[in-house]
Amino acid sequence: MELRAAKKISHTQRHWREIFRTVRAAEWWEFKLGPILATIYATAFLLRLSIISLWPLLFLVLVALTACAAYVSVINDFTDRADDLASGKTNRLVGKSSSFIATILALCILSGVVVAIYWRRYPLLLFLYFASWAAFTLYSFSPIRLKKRGGWGVLADACGAHLFPTLLAVALVYRWTGKPFDAIWFVSVGVWSFSFGIRGILWHQLNDLHYDERINLRTFARTHGITWLQRLGNFIIFPIELAAFAVMLWRTRCVIAITFVGFYSLLNFLRKRLCGSNFCIVMPKPKFHHIVMHEYYEVFFPLAFILASSTQHAPDAIILVVHGLVFPKRWRTTVIEIALMVRGLWRIGRSKRVPIREQ
Repeated sequence: MELRAAKKISHTQRHWREIFRTVRAAEWWEFKLGPILATIYATAFLLRLSIISLWPLLFLVLVALTACAAYVSVINDFTDRADDLASGKTNRLVGKSSSFIATILALCILSGVVVAIYWRRYPLLLFLYFASWAAFTLYSFSPIRLKKRGGWGVLADACGAHLFPTLLAVALVYRWTGKPFDAIWFVSVGVWSFSFGIRGILWHQLNDLHYDERINLRTFARTHGITWLQRLGNFIIFPIELAAFAVMLWRTRCVIAITFVGFYSLLNFLRKRLCGSNFCIVMPKPKFHHIVMHEYYEVFFPLAFILASSTQHAPDAIILVVHGLVFPKRWRTTVIEIALMVRGLWRIGRSKRVPIREQ
């Protein structure tokens, strides 16, 4: 009896693991959802709200955006199957049955419809939510297939993956409180998330460049020179992203978030000096590298506003534990790297000590 129950649990675990792998959750769960929740924390801090009082909203955002992100992953792989096979790129739907694919898509769409029904009386929320789904549907499916239409594909990806979901998160907090929108906050969040999204898709396309060249796929990265793309990312998109984020920090007056920017800069300096780490903005590097600001957005951005909010609303400290459990991978990696660098600095300092001679 116990053996049968253990086998059933093992089979269920394998089944869910296969679903997670199929929807590519490891590629977007922390990278995309973490900063969006951090934006909710920052908006709550700006409005002097307790973060923990927003827990139903946080849960709903996770459900809504998880359904959308899973849908995006599946339709991208589904519509890319022929191209991926021709280019030699891994496609997670190869070998999967039609019924398996249809079931996952049905679950995603059904979840999205339930959320949309819940938001049916709020046109702005519905627009921003459906816009994310629409952007990637147009990005993936023929005959439009914006992925093959240069700059339109970049805009669709940046809007669907970052701009619309992040603005949705901000709009939800304001709807929850019934307070009028802060135009400066809304615009700065929009510019930041859009720029961050453009930088992300440029990195992705440059990383896949050798695959796309094999099948002559006309992505934005293929229709423009690498040098031009680097200049675009390094000297236009990234500065705009940083400027918008600076406005966000200025608007919240969050000293902890600003302090963490300095700590993050020091951390990267030590990574370079002690570990020889490479850093990139849009152009992937051949060796292990860090994409500038990604770690800050995933770890220090949410941490700063949870800590700041906890000084005003003590129960918000619980969110620190919950957030760490929901998004553990990047936090764990950062803590380990900090510990290793502290140990490295301690060893360097110890080796430079001059022993005192006995008199």
